[in-house]
Amino acid sequence: MRFTSTSHLTKMTEIHLFVQEGCRPCMYAETQLKKVEGWENVVTITNAKENGEWSQFAKDCGVEATPTLIAITDGEAVAKMTGSQDMTSEFWQATVNKHKS
Repeated sequence: MRFTSTSHLTKMTEIHLFVQEGCRPCMYAETQLKKVEGWENVVTITNAKENGEWSQFAKDCGVEATPTLIAITDGEAVAKMTGSQDMTSEFWQATVNKHKS
């Protein structure tokens, strides 16, 4: 599946954490992520819904539930993880360390 994103020409990996308002697992994932220094340079928190409907970007990425983490490289989804159970601060630290520039 190909889709357009904001940095599709850079050949860098984009990481999006799709969340939605009122989602308790999303709040947990965000809280754990925000404990990691420099997270905002690696992970983009992306609202999965607009006016109660899945955004086109979320649909294009195959998001069916939140929270969902999607890695996009060169316009292709290369990794996907749904659910907050593994989104611990340790997981986020390892993700940030791996992808920081």
